[in-house]
Amino acid sequence: MEPVTTVTTAWTIAKTAGEISKKLYEFGKGLKDREAKHQVDLTADQVRELKQAASELEDENRDLREKLRFKSEDYEFRTPFRYHKARPDQPLCVKCFASNIEAQMGEPGQGLSHDYRQCVCGHNVQVASTSQPSPRIRTDFPMGR
Repeated sequence: MEPVTTVTTAWTIAKTAGEISKKLYEFGKGLKDREAKHQVDLTADQVRELKQAASELEDENRDLREKLRFKSEDYEFRTPFRYHKARPDQPLCVKCFASNIEAQMGEPGQGLSHDYRQCVCGHNVQVASTSQPSPRIRTDFPMGR
């Protein structure tokens, strides 16, 4: 079953159960026989439980779809960020991504030094080095004659 169909089905079950519950309540109010009224009340309770179960399934389904979205092959890791394959030029915050949130990193230097990118969550990532490279001794000079 498609995810949208599953959610629609769960929502429809919950809605229908609510409507049936209301009808049973109205029907039970008009009954005079105590035993029949008791049976209607028990059936109404079962319908309410069905409605609650459908609602819980809908919530669980939504959570699972959200988790699956972040486990899919739609993302790739290129140090130090994750990228959505459809948007390879927009880095995502790895801290937010770990919490199943797709938050984009700001441009380098946006509110920080030009060597850093910042996420809306406040997480900063260094993207360039500001330190000067250490001087190297050149060994390709011919030794004096």
